[in-house]
Formats: sequence, structure tokens, C-alpha cells
Amino acid sequence: MSKIIYRDPNVTIFQSALFQTNTTVVRTDDIVIIIDPAWLPEEVDTIRQYVESVRRDLPVYLVFTHSDYDHIIGYGAFNADKIIASQAFVDNPNKDAAVDEMLDFDEKFYITRNYKLEYPEINFTVYRDGVHLRQGHTKMAFYLAPGHTIDSMIVVVWSLGLCVAGDYLSNVEFPFIYHSSVDYENTLEKLPVIHDKNWFTRLVPGHGDPALTITDWLRRRTESLAYIYALRESIVTGIPFDEESLWQRYGYSRLQRKYHFDNIALMTREYEEGLWTWDPLYNPEEHAGDPGPVEEEPDIDD
Repeated sequence: MSKIIYRDPNVTIFQSALFQTNTTVVRTDDIVIIIDPAWLPEEVDTIRQYVESVRRDLPVYLVFTHSDYDHIIGYGAFNADKIIASQAFVDNPNKDAAVDEMLDFDEKFYITRNYKLEYPEINFTVYRDGVHLRQGHTKMAFYLAPGHTIDSMIVVVWSLGLCVAGDYLSNVEFPFIYHSSVDYENTLEKLPVIHDKNWFTRLVPGHGDPALTITDWLRRRTESLAYIYALRESIVTGIPFDEESLWQRYGYSRLQRKYHFDNIALMTREYEEGLWTWDPLYNPEEHAGDPGPVEEEPDIDD
């Protein structure tokens, strides 16, 4: 059953028994926001009942940080006024595969749901960094965050100092890189820029514990960058990667070793294609990657 791992007057984080997957529910005087509802039917229903208990006559916004099936599997349980994701999420050529993964999961474990499993239909699309959406006094900002997947997105709720980062900066997962290590690095480099424009103190990852201080999420960012740099060094030099230290830091090696090997294969292909180079004198503290422009847009009032 889903459990609440964090609660304050405005933010409730539900965590699934599966993969410590987080669903963030924000409730202000203006709006209820549900981000990535997951996993099991009883867990999704608990979230739905909570939303119904606090929404009163407020509008409900449903936000998806990316299209991995574990993050969209609760979509059909909610009747939302606005459904938000990135343009790449909308343009995903593998929508049917995502639905198949959900169906395969439920069939594998004999799971029955009281709602249909389908790919989310989006009616508010984030197509660039800094898109703002305001409901009353509640203001959200959205930033594209490719790397983990091509369609990943970061959400900031201004008045609450809250950032929901999708599958970045977890304390139970090293970077799982499905799309691009170069984009992943740039997203990590962009996070302090996003922070400087929005001043969030708390960050919720897709899996694991929330980072409740700036120091905590900055440390996780450093650890993620260090993993990428160390893996690149190993690929170029042939020096074995220090797996022992990795599994001391992340405690689920029987499962996660596969994702580590997948990262090696992906980053090796990238290196062979010239998508990144390795400089043994490179100091990431002196040469931060260029995240590109992070532009702000006028507010869109609903």
C-alpha cells in the first residue's frame, strides 16, 4: 500500500511499495496538482481519495514528468481539468509500447484496475524552458530535462519552494540514462540555473526520499555528475569502474547492475560516435557544462 513519506500544509508525497516511486500532490488555495500518480490500484485509489477529500471546488491539474510507464500508470483514475507534459511526451513515437508495458505488468501479476490503461492525452504542452502557468496566486514553472528520457521535464511550484524533478537526483538510484548522457549532464548543470530563477529549497525525485534542503539536492547532483564522469573515464582508459563503491552508495545491486551495464553500453556508443570526449585534466568544478539558455516566458493565467 502507498504510504505518506512527507506532509506539510500544502504538499503530500505518497510513496509506492514498488521501487519507492513517488507521487506528489500539491494543494493550495487555488488548485490541486497531482504529479506522476503511481503504481498499484490500491495506491492510486488512495491518492484519488485524498485528492477528492481536499479539492472541494478547486481545479485539478495532472502533471507527468516523463513517459516511463511507472509514472503514467495512474492516469486513467483521475478526472483532471488540465493535463500537462512536455512536447516530446506528446510526440513520443513509442506510446503503444508504454501502454503495452502497463498491460504486461498488470497481467504478469494478475492485477485488475477499475480504470483503463492508456497513454495520457495532454492539453497543456511544455515546448521550451521557462513556461509559466498561473492559477490564482499559485505559479508553476516548467523546464525541459532530457537525459533520463528524451521527454523528461522538471516542475517548480514557486510559492512553495518546491521542485519535482522526475527521475533525477534520487538517493536510491544512480543516473539511469535511457536517452543521452550528454543531455543528462546538461540537465544536471541546468538545475542550479533553474534554482537561481525560482529559489526552491525542496526537491522531490521520482524514486526515494525527498531532498529537503539545498545542501541535500546539490550533494545528489554532485554524486550524479561524478558517476557520469567516472564511467566516461573508465570507458576511455579501460580502468575498471569502482562498482564496490557504487553498491555501497546504492543498495539494490541485484536489480540495478543491469541499469549500470546499460549505461556503459549507451555511453560507449556515444563515445564511438564522438558525442563526448574525455580530458584527463578536466575539472568539473572549474568547467561547468553549458546548459544553454534558460528563458522565462510570461505567465499563462488559467
